[in-house]
Amino acid sequence: MVPYDKAVSVFEYLPTEEEEEILGSLTSQEIKDILNEMSADDRTELFEEMPAELVKRFINLLSPEERKFAIEILNYPHDSVGRLITPDFVQLYEDMTVKQALEHVRGVGVKKETIYHCYVLDKGKCLIGVVSLKNIVLSLPETRISEIMFTDVIKVNTYADREEAANIFKRYDVIALPVVDNNNKLLGIVTFDDLVDVLEDETTEDFEKIAAVLPVEEPYMEANFFKILWKRSVWLILLAIFGSLSGFVLQNYGGTINKWVALTFFLPVLIATGGNTGIQSATIIIRSLAIGDITIRDFFKVISRESLLGIFMGAILALVGFLRVVLQVFIAGGVGREDWLLSVSVGVSMGITVMISAIVGASLPLLSRKLKLDPALMSGPLIATIVDVVGIVIYLEIGSLMLRL
Repeated sequence: MVPYDKAVSVFEYLPTEEEEEILGSLTSQEIKDILNEMSADDRTELFEEMPAELVKRFINLLSPEERKFAIEILNYPHDSVGRLITPDFVQLYEDMTVKQALEHVRGVGVKKETIYHCYVLDKGKCLIGVVSLKNIVLSLPETRISEIMFTDVIKVNTYADREEAANIFKRYDVIALPVVDNNNKLLGIVTFDDLVDVLEDETTEDFEKIAAVLPVEEPYMEANFFKILWKRSVWLILLAIFGSLSGFVLQNYGGTINKWVALTFFLPVLIATGGNTGIQSATIIIRSLAIGDITIRDFFKVISRESLLGIFMGAILALVGFLRVVLQVFIAGGVGREDWLLSVSVGVSMGITVMISAIVGASLPLLSRKLKLDPALMSGPLIATIVDVVGIVIYLEIGSLMLRL
């Protein structure tokens, strides 16, 4: 129903599932026309979602030039920038005049992804500069492109991770990023609209990992129920097993607890405070690593800073814990020596637990990055579980010493 000159543009905006469904109802000639007119990056995204046999069939419908480029893109790693590139950019040469450059842009610009930045190549197709359309339009006709181009080009390698490219877009506020091979040959560009999707996917994945959920690629309402069940259960099972250490610790201190049952009254608040502190530190460090505010080289600076913050937060919460126990004991009518010792032991334990939690929460994501793992794997529930075990040991040890049991 859509006029042919707009059909491809409309088609590219559809979800990949609907694109597949439509292609299944068209003739081979109609499929051939659509696939050859599609932008390379949108076509690659469609191919990535299709079965291999179908992709092979559709690639054979492409023109020789488009087929060569499609196969080249699909050979790059799945999460690399190479999978996102499009060859639809304006290329100029340094010995061109502004007049020649404008004529060239007018001739080829209609079919290009963007004309706001033109990329200057040498005779070997290597990237040597970039010039904005604004500079071309405002320069005198006989000016050489080499005189108005910028040679300090912000670029990225085809094998670079998509998230790295997205961070470059954020850092330099560019609308297109040239992609080169190891020999600095310009293979294509990545535009900001493609990287927006990458940023959304990466952020979603990080949130899922922080919440101890294995990433789910499909939208929530479209994902298979049992797939979601499995991905959410895996971490919960592992954390339940690891969390059972708390039970062993409590069992080990059974004698202490039997002699002073009141110690157990304050375990929940102690565990919750330590877990919250660890998650707080981990979230800040994971986000800072993701946006490039800190690197693994800042490990000791970060730990020093978190240690200092932990000491001060620990002191504040030690006082809060102490006053909370005093208030609860006072309301219950107990004001004996042992009640004061219990108050002190809770306060000191809370202070030490908060300090250690801050350090653990900050160090685990950094260590993950050092081991080439995703820092987001250091999820909130995992850190909270570790801190729970440590906090219980600290609390019961201090309680035993303070109450002389």
